[in-house]
Amino acid sequence: MAFRMRMLGIDGGGTKTAFTLLDEDLRVLERFELGTCHYAQAGFDGTERVLAEGIARAAATGALGEKWGIGLGICGYGEGADATRRLNDIVRRVCAGRPYVLVNDVEAAWAAGLDLADGIVIIAGTGSIAYGVCRGRSLRVGGWDYELGDEGSAGWLGKELLFAFTRESDGRAPAGAILALVRAELGLADDFDLIGFAQRHMAERGRIARLAPLVTRAAEAGDACARDILARAAREEAAMVATIVRQIFPTDDASRPDEGSAGRDEGPGGRDAAIPVTYVGGTFRAGALILDPLARALPARCRLVAPAHDPALGACLLLRRRMSQEGAAPGEAR
Repeated sequence: MAFRMRMLGIDGGGTKTAFTLLDEDLRVLERFELGTCHYAQAGFDGTERVLAEGIARAAATGALGEKWGIGLGICGYGEGADATRRLNDIVRRVCAGRPYVLVNDVEAAWAAGLDLADGIVIIAGTGSIAYGVCRGRSLRVGGWDYELGDEGSAGWLGKELLFAFTRESDGRAPAGAILALVRAELGLADDFDLIGFAQRHMAERGRIARLAPLVTRAAEAGDACARDILARAAREEAAMVATIVRQIFPTDDASRPDEGSAGRDEGPGGRDAAIPVTYVGGTFRAGALILDPLARALPARCRLVAPAHDPALGACLLLRRRMSQEGAAPGEAR
């Protein structure tokens, strides 16, 4: 029998930290957001401050009752021994004896997106990464951060948008909706004013990531450069999936589909593919403009499926499973 307890799900991403209060059946009771708890942006003191404030605010609502657990999916966790140790110490303090599980946000996204089943999740929000689980093995691909990678993420889309603007402005690419959208968004009196903006802000991942929705708007207006950006984002995301498939998914599986069966779960042949691939993050708000090329770019063994749950539930699902298996002793997952 599944362990029943009200829970607080914490989804700590690079842009914001979402706090979701859940009842015993993981139905949402209340939700609120604070700033990012990513230690690389907020500092470790900032991480502790955001988490402590959010937990105190959740407790003060009274909706969780007396006994409740906390599931935390935090970006940056597990990426370096010193940072992991410090995050463990912070979370132990702020949870104050309550049962909890602490994982990287990509593991929480897998748990929520695939309901703890084997498969692969792509996270493409402020940054990008993919995570796969197969028969007890797991693998992360991507997540090299804004300066070195994060292909297909909002930060990457924002940079590609500005690069496309320069090409449309001087005629190397056909003029399209990107020109008007970027001029209006940045208040450019002259297109070359973009150089000054880039000098001031290009290193600011969050500032550039906030430009990403303009790519979707331009693509919806028919801008060829914007559509190409989204198609390339899909191919980059599919490349991460393909790497995970090669490394941890066995090739002798009798359930392996015939070549050419990749696709969306609602597409021809898609329901017969062996490996479910789901997706989380703001990049996918572009809808079919990115999901369709992503489905086409995935390995033939894969099918694209909609996420089963909100990402905030992921770490709570992991906590509930651990507590069902091991009892209600407080502490971290590992």
